Amino acid sequence: MQNREMIMHKVGKWFMIIGIAGVLSLLFIEWSRWNLIPLSEKIKLTVLSQNYHEFQTEFIEGVIATVSIFTLFAAPSLVRWDSRSAINVTLLLFAIVIDAAAIISVIAKGEIFENYVLVIVLSMCIYVKNVLEMIQKLYHWITTGSEENHYDIVKMTFIWTIIAFIIGKIW
Repeated sequence: MQNREMIMHKVGKWFMIIGIAGVLSLLFIEWSRWNLIPLSEKIKLTVLSQNYHEFQTEFIEGVIATVSIFTLFAAPSLVRWDSRSAINVTLLLFAIVIDAAAIISVIAKGEIFENYVLVIVLSMCIYVKNVLEMIQKLYHWITTGSEENHYDIVKMTFIWTIIAFIIGKIW
């Protein structure tokens, strides 16, 4: 009976991962239509005019964003290194590489194509899985360990401060 419950828990978790990843994928694909297609046209015009200095800072910003996302998602796995952490970090690195390749191919082609959609859905599943594990590790870090599972207010305040800072920088 306990084995069946564990299987249903894992199946339910994967359904949630696939559902959230699907919604996020649709949002990212729509973002791609609005931003990557015009960027492709802008790059083609820049190549024709040979005015390349315009893209130097955008490239650096893209590299910083990619490294930041990787380190943010990989950090919880690196705290306690085991075989599962190695798999998570490898999957995360794989997702970032295929995302970068897919985005570059959309910019080069100037259109959204089927393989791009599949890559985005696959990588979103990996990202959502890592985010859920990160939230689970944060929950265990915040709880005090008592029988009533009280929360450490100082740790919660620290996390809310970080979230508020990130949201403040985005908007």
